[in-house]
Amino acid sequence: MTTSTDDVIGSGRVAVVTGAASGIGRALAEAFAAAGSAVVVADLDGIEAEVVAASIRAAGGEAEAMQVDVADAAAVDRLAATTLERFGRVDVLCNNAGVSTFNLLRDQTLDDWRWVFDVNLWGVIHGLHTFVPIMRDQGTPAHIVNTASIAGLLSGVAFIGPYAATKVAVVSMSETLAQEFAIDQLPIGVSVLCPSSVDTRVMESERGRPSALGVEHRTDIAESVRMAIRDSFTGPSGLTPAAVADRVLDAIRAGRFWIITHPGERSVAEARFTDILANFPLNH
Repeated sequence: MTTSTDDVIGSGRVAVVTGAASGIGRALAEAFAAAGSAVVVADLDGIEAEVVAASIRAAGGEAEAMQVDVADAAAVDRLAATTLERFGRVDVLCNNAGVSTFNLLRDQTLDDWRWVFDVNLWGVIHGLHTFVPIMRDQGTPAHIVNTASIAGLLSGVAFIGPYAATKVAVVSMSETLAQEFAIDQLPIGVSVLCPSSVDTRVMESERGRPSALGVEHRTDIAESVRMAIRDSFTGPSGLTPAAVADRVLDAIRAGRFWIITHPGERSVAEARFTDILANFPLNH
């Protein structure tokens, strides 16, 4: 699935990145700026967002920082309004903010589910609901990148059930969006980013959990799994956020839908899809 969206990166162009104070989001903001785009650095941590924006400006780029809770539709509306007020347009939107809990489903509370869905699913919904009409009205090439996960393709992943469920949904929404842009013949491209082991802070995402939703109480085995996943980020198979950002910009330029960062889980995905196909009835 490819869609050509030429000239959405570079001088005179504007990229909005959520979850941009660290990890993949920060690397994306820095990569867009290095390519000449103005960048809106949006994150729940407004102080760290400003640190990123300041470093971009110090390097000669244009950047605006905003404290944004993507779970809050009004906050995302303000993000869009500020972007238009400051830069007059938006050419690339990266719905990148994400969080995760770590427990077997039997140990996940309703507040765990609510928090993960509010950020990972509703955050993307809010971004699309607010920014797609702006891109439509502009009538110029644009591109949307939704950050899912390799979990969005594997689907069932023990200990991160709510996270995996939201990432499957993000993949589905992205595919639907691409189909509908094609139906309307709009020059808006869509990519879905499905990273695996990348050196980010998602393993410590509870730092942004609302106090009203309490704290997560992980079992010992869940904590050991969390630590093993975190260690894999900097292991032999781990990628730096900058390497992932480079792949994202390449995909945008090529109009490529799927951005899959690691080969390691291919066999697991193949086994899943093979099982699905084997259970399709051959005739009525």
